[in-house]
Amino acid sequence: MEEDLKELRQAIDDVDRDLLKLFNKRMELSREVGRIKADKGLTLFDPGREEAIYDRLTRANSGPMTEESLRAIYREIFAASRLLQYVLQVAYLGPEWTYSHLAALSLFGHSARYLPLPTMEDVFDALQKGKANVAVVPIENSLQGGVGRTIDLLYERSVSVVKECYLEVAHYLCGNAGSIQDLKNLYAHPQATEQCRRWILENLRHVEIYECASTARAAQLAKKDDAGAAICNLYASHYYELNILAERIEDHAGNTTRFFALAHHLNPPSEDDKTSLLFAVSDQPGALHSALEAFARSDVNMTRIESRPNRLFPWQYLFYADVEGHAEAENVRKALDELKNEVTFLKILGSYPKRDAKHPIRMEKEKMRTVGVSKQEHA
Repeated sequence: MEEDLKELRQAIDDVDRDLLKLFNKRMELSREVGRIKADKGLTLFDPGREEAIYDRLTRANSGPMTEESLRAIYREIFAASRLLQYVLQVAYLGPEWTYSHLAALSLFGHSARYLPLPTMEDVFDALQKGKANVAVVPIENSLQGGVGRTIDLLYERSVSVVKECYLEVAHYLCGNAGSIQDLKNLYAHPQATEQCRRWILENLRHVEIYECASTARAAQLAKKDDAGAAICNLYASHYYELNILAERIEDHAGNTTRFFALAHHLNPPSEDDKTSLLFAVSDQPGALHSALEAFARSDVNMTRIESRPNRLFPWQYLFYADVEGHAEAENVRKALDELKNEVTFLKILGSYPKRDAKHPIRMEKEKMRTVGVSKQEHA
């Protein structure tokens, strides 16, 4: 038995040596790609290429490695490859271990440099002022719909959507107290409170609720309050060393938030794309119907549409929409050309590789470091 174990371990060591050689060969090739891109003034960050690799390897994977493990490994390989070319600066709504932070880590790995910022405006400004290469922002939740502030800023600022991801929202009640009965105060983001409303009514009628700017900020406040608890994610509870008083307290299973990665470049077409846009129509009967007919005539599937008040022009409305296909695809381009003639305003936010909303990133299956992502990495 011991001899069999020794042989298996030796075989693993041999594979590890081969992997190391192949990893270093890949890094050398990646560094050469970066040199060519720099010489020609090309965009260094290419999310379409990364997604194409993910998809190809997922289809080729025969197991026993899971898809989640495969993506986690290659996320870090991509991050290490980018590090040889440049340090990717990623802005997100902080502090550390918000859901935006988790989404950013799931997209870009631990080797990127992360910039936690206090407001959504600061996140967009960091991108526009060149302090960050990429910004990660929430765009919609499966239960509560679009994130209005993000849509407003997409309208007001000049940025492009280059990537999307779906993250499962798993809420935990965490604090210093020994039990729920000892609690007097609850710290929570308004959306987290709404998503856990039934559970709160059944279990926390005796506490005072304090609104926080993020779930991670709630965890920070709960850390300082022996009679307080926060609604936050599992990683925030570990990072701020809080006891888990109750698990998965969200009212609905499958609660998912969609995030955008924003940058200043446009993606080339990939194998399976989505395009996001904003438009406005004139205030007259049938105007919206006429606008939407442009997609039907070109056989373009619209997967989402939502109206949003225009903050710059009172009593006027913007429509946010997602359609299948890349803006450069013949049928999508034809639809957008027709749409321009039917609307008073049109802004194409970007085309990007499509992710499956029915298979979101599940945090319990993602191996993200809370220990080791230290404050100097975020300074």
